Amino acid sequence: MTTTDPAGEKRRLKAHFGFSHMPFSKYAWATQMYDSTSQRELLQGLLLWSDLHGLALVTGQSGVGKSITLRRFVHTLDQTRYHVIDFSYVPTTVTGFLRSLNRQLGLPMRGHTSDLFDQAQKHLISREAEQGPHPVLLIDDAEGLNVPVLDAVRRLTCYELDSQDRFSILLSAMDDLLPTLRHPALDSLRSRIAYAHGLKPFVLEDTRNYIRFHLERASADPKLFSDDAVRRIFNASAGFPRKINQIATQALIAATIQGRDTIDGDFIAAIIKDHPLYQAPAGER
Repeated sequence: MTTTDPAGEKRRLKAHFGFSHMPFSKYAWATQMYDSTSQRELLQGLLLWSDLHGLALVTGQSGVGKSITLRRFVHTLDQTRYHVIDFSYVPTTVTGFLRSLNRQLGLPMRGHTSDLFDQAQKHLISREAEQGPHPVLLIDDAEGLNVPVLDAVRRLTCYELDSQDRFSILLSAMDDLLPTLRHPALDSLRSRIAYAHGLKPFVLEDTRNYIRFHLERASADPKLFSDDAVRRIFNASAGFPRKINQIATQALIAATIQGRDTIDGDFIAAIIKDHPLYQAPAGER
């Protein structure tokens, strides 16, 4: 019985194209990311906002590049001036949210919601004065927050008659959060958001540069994918980096199996046509 060695297959793929490492990986270091025009605008905007403090909002569809851009933002921050608290697990009740937040802050559990709220707020308010770096609470996957929890987030920022911002909150979410934020009960929260950015997918030029960037970093021929191949990848992916990675990786695997050294438009068209995740519904073919 023949067995397949996954590591061996990966080495075969790298050897076939002469890659120094696999391109189009989701595990890229934040410092080594390709940044599109929208990602650069977001990074620059967040760095300017970090000096202002307060509330900020980042939205965008799944796979558009929010997470890696936020990782780069966190990496770029001066560690002596800012302390980032990454809070990505978001329960759907106010009590659950506050319990998780207190746990993330290393605080003891309390029996009442009001005590949990007061404890977390006091800790965030006093942290800068006691420890130096300005706290930045990064709430990722915030599309899961409902109106009551979002109002609790707003109330966390209400203290000392709004005389100063002792800590900052950065909400990162898919676009699904936007209808919730428009709820009348959240008028006050919306008015407190100092900076908001909706991250957009790549345009064609970004897609071309993104593919070339990954190939060059992998010590490969930057023209391994023809212009027509890049254009077809852009059309199928709609400029979403995660989908670009998906199609490009699929093409590299298929090309290795078939012994191809280059990838042209017709080859990409066939890849997309046969890919189960990109096939059009029967009524649309």
